[in-house]
Amino acid sequence: MSVSQKDGIIAWFAKNPVAANLLMAVILCVGLASALKIQRAMFPAFDIEALFIEMFYPGAPPEEVEKGLVYRIEDAINDVDGIKRVESDAFESRAQVIVQPQDGVDLSKLMSDVENRVNAIQTFPDAAEKPIVAIPELQFPALSIAVSGALDERGMKALAEEVRREMLSFPEISAAKIFGARDYEIAIQISETLLREYHLSLGKVAETISKSSLDLPAGSLQTRNGDITLRTIGQAYVQQDFESIVLKTFPDGTRLLLGDIATVNDGFVDGSGFASFDGSYGLNIDVYAMGTQDIVETANVAKSYIEQKVTTLPEGVKLTVWGDSTYYLKDRLRMMLRNLAMGALLVFITLALFLEIKLAFWVMVGIPVCFFGAMAILNTPYVDASLNMISLFGFILVLGIVVDDAIIIGESAYAQQEKTGPGISSVITGVHEVAVPATFGVLTTIAAFMPTLFIDGVFAAFPEACGQVVILCLCFSLIESKWILPAHLAHSKPTQNKILLEIDRIQEGMNAKLRRFVEQVYQPTVTHCIKNRYATLTFFISILILCFGLLTGGIVRTVIAPDVPGEFLQVELRMREGAPIQETIKSMELVRAALTRVEETYVEDTGDGNGLVEHFATYGWDRINGVMMIELTKEDKRAISTREIERNFRKELGFLHGVEVLSISAADPSNEFGPDIALDLMHDDLDKLSLASADLEEALRHYEGLYDIRNGASDSSDEFHLNLLPEAESLGLTLMDLGNQVRHAFYGAEAQRVQRGIDEIKVMVRYPEADRKTIASLDGMYIRTPDGNEVPFNTVASIDVEQGALKATHINYQRAAEITAEANKDIVEPGRIMSDITTRVLPELVTKYPGLSWGVSGMSDEEKKVVTSMGYGFALALFAIYALLAIPTKSYLQPLIIMGVIPFGVIGAIFGHWVMGHPMSMMSLMGIIALSGVVVNDSLILVNYINNKVGADSDLESAVLDGGTRRFRPILLTSLTTFFGLAPMLMETSVQAQEIIPMAVSLAFGIIFATVITLLLVPCLYLILADLNNWWKIHSKQDELSLQNI
Repeated sequence: MSVSQKDGIIAWFAKNPVAANLLMAVILCVGLASALKIQRAMFPAFDIEALFIEMFYPGAPPEEVEKGLVYRIEDAINDVDGIKRVESDAFESRAQVIVQPQDGVDLSKLMSDVENRVNAIQTFPDAAEKPIVAIPELQFPALSIAVSGALDERGMKALAEEVRREMLSFPEISAAKIFGARDYEIAIQISETLLREYHLSLGKVAETISKSSLDLPAGSLQTRNGDITLRTIGQAYVQQDFESIVLKTFPDGTRLLLGDIATVNDGFVDGSGFASFDGSYGLNIDVYAMGTQDIVETANVAKSYIEQKVTTLPEGVKLTVWGDSTYYLKDRLRMMLRNLAMGALLVFITLALFLEIKLAFWVMVGIPVCFFGAMAILNTPYVDASLNMISLFGFILVLGIVVDDAIIIGESAYAQQEKTGPGISSVITGVHEVAVPATFGVLTTIAAFMPTLFIDGVFAAFPEACGQVVILCLCFSLIESKWILPAHLAHSKPTQNKILLEIDRIQEGMNAKLRRFVEQVYQPTVTHCIKNRYATLTFFISILILCFGLLTGGIVRTVIAPDVPGEFLQVELRMREGAPIQETIKSMELVRAALTRVEETYVEDTGDGNGLVEHFATYGWDRINGVMMIELTKEDKRAISTREIERNFRKELGFLHGVEVLSISAADPSNEFGPDIALDLMHDDLDKLSLASADLEEALRHYEGLYDIRNGASDSSDEFHLNLLPEAESLGLTLMDLGNQVRHAFYGAEAQRVQRGIDEIKVMVRYPEADRKTIASLDGMYIRTPDGNEVPFNTVASIDVEQGALKATHINYQRAAEITAEANKDIVEPGRIMSDITTRVLPELVTKYPGLSWGVSGMSDEEKKVVTSMGYGFALALFAIYALLAIPTKSYLQPLIIMGVIPFGVIGAIFGHWVMGHPMSMMSLMGIIALSGVVVNDSLILVNYINNKVGADSDLESAVLDGGTRRFRPILLTSLTTFFGLAPMLMETSVQAQEIIPMAVSLAFGIIFATVITLLLVPCLYLILADLNNWWKIHSKQDELSLQNI
């Protein structure tokens, strides 16, 4: 043993087991404490690199919103430094501007700059509200609470507000939102007849209310006894207060009160929506866990509160907890932990079959050390990660990998003890024999996972959460295998227990069978491969080409973000423009009836009394839009899958008359990232933009598997445009006078806003509802001239019916249209469709409409970001792996031999997806990148052994054969532990696991195939490299002789 081996840190820990055990105890205790406190969440936190500017312009059509708000905001931020992309949308009454920063730009600073520019705008319309600039945050509710029962609308909203406020008093609940409730409004309705009778206008009435209904401080009166505050108290708050406001006082002393000529309705804003829960009127409260709050704690506190609250409610009123995501989170956590435990058991059994039972035990001890060590770091401010579905999968993923280092170290120490006898020096010698290649093997795996930390796009949180866990576990595996494991092995006493001795005899029998397999099967096979090494290489290259043919031929499909069915369904419906709200309600009833029929058919066919639907909530807005959220019964309580329910539902629903958009989809967080196909067309000419959008929409309809195709440029509705006649100008009327008076009549004149409790309530003055339903109301309207006269509307204005856009979109300050579609990922690959559209369809449109430009957005854009960043990351990972292999091998070419197994490992990954029936996805690609680091470990151990044998003057071919024979067991064990660690995940059938199984498929099947490559192809590649070196030497000598002869 060398001096360095005797005095190194490995030897120090091996000779000081107390230090090793204390180190292990500290890691386990800190990790356990961290595990008990770590935040639990459904998914890792998403960071959306964007700013949202939102501004309201009540009652304004999209065109007015575009002119009055969007153009001014765009002009203000046009030259702000650090902006990459600006997308603006003008809707009815609302504008939204999304600002994307350039890479590396501080989002907080950019927000400050943008906010200063927007707040400095002084030319917004008077009726426009203050702009809101914010960084968006994706929120997933912990649970929903439905408020339903025998209450009217006011009572229902009051109860919902009470429940919300009381829940927010708990520190564990920091956010709760009410859905389905209308805002309070005090509507003052006066007919045109009464206005004319008393020579009033809606604007004058609103002005009088504003001046009469107010509280004003009037300073203070300084008296000898102290100051007394002076105030005028006259603010109206409720219906009776407003009815008592004096509009006019006549010479005889009589007064005209507002209540004399107006109907004051202290109620809600003019409704064009609806809300129901389980078929009857009800509101919903979504409860959120924000920031570092634990979602399970938030849900438990909310449920505990509801249990107490229901005891105080009147009879017939219900509070129902539904959509409890923590149920599914806890179920997924249990599923993950079950798979983790099963994988650990399979790993232990695998080790126990081939290694001495105590050695297998000490190798397994490394798993909790690594896991708790990683848990300790995850909960620090430097990482600040949560325990979620993806991070848990990281633990399962690394389960079989984290013991590889310990297996190699332990197997080498065990072999050395068999050779020289038990003792500390034997263990230290055995550990040092493989310490360098084992360490660099772990480092290559870490290098392979490093790209997961630097992926772009909103999906980046998924691979990052997994990569953090794997990298931390691998770092602690280096500590455990080099410092803790040698101490345990060095001071482990021979087995005396009869049961353990019996297990060791089983292990000896397995090793005897393994030796026979190596001698009788492996050695003849590898000898044959070596003798025919070029044919062997050709054979494996052929298989590689065939496997890539499975991809290019579409046999194994590529879907970067596949649909993952969950326990929720969402139905989205949009009626034709102009449809009354009654038609929307009727269509939603038909949707509900179809769902009921699907459930009834299921119950009849299966006899399952649980049914399919747990709860459902329906919402409607803007008259023509409706959505239904459906919570299905738990997956383990029904006989058919969510996807099958979705298919049956869609088939039963069929075609609904008057419905323009009808989509049924899984209510999944990925829906937040946009449609599967999303294309933006830009052109300065609106007519050409509309034509190009129509052509693209038609092209999309020819692709099988696309549905819910939407064309933003085609969304339009009838608008009545008011024109001022010459007669009006002679009376001194302006277009602004006309527009304001018509706006007051039909939308309303805002008199003031009243703060009543926590609610800010608008006071609106307008015509009665009956006078606002038809265009004929304009015929009976009178316009007030500047001199106070009243003239019929028809004498000063005309009406034209025009088509107006429901939405106006700008991208990078240019008029644009968004064309989107959803894809049935069971039968099509969105990536292939996008490729065909961008290479064939869009160039034709650009040729047909000069000046047209286009871009990709939505899910397609996010997938592109992921694939691009993965490509760069994979290239950097390969370079890092090459550098880490070149150092221990001290060669520039040998790392290429070791890395030669990487593309052949991909064969196993592709084959695994074919066999298991999964498409290649983002998680599959992550598995392949991870595979590139894992598969080189065994090759490195093999090549390192061959190098040592060759350095000891052994014959090259004999050294290669001996290396494969001697390293067969550790190579087999590391591969089997990785595979069996993932095996329970491969067999998992639950819906919750489907999104992460592809990564396990890539790694598990890839590692098995790579093992065959390592044991058969790497020896051939080693000798091929030697042949090339010999050829080069001979060629060089011939060149030297030729030069000498010259």
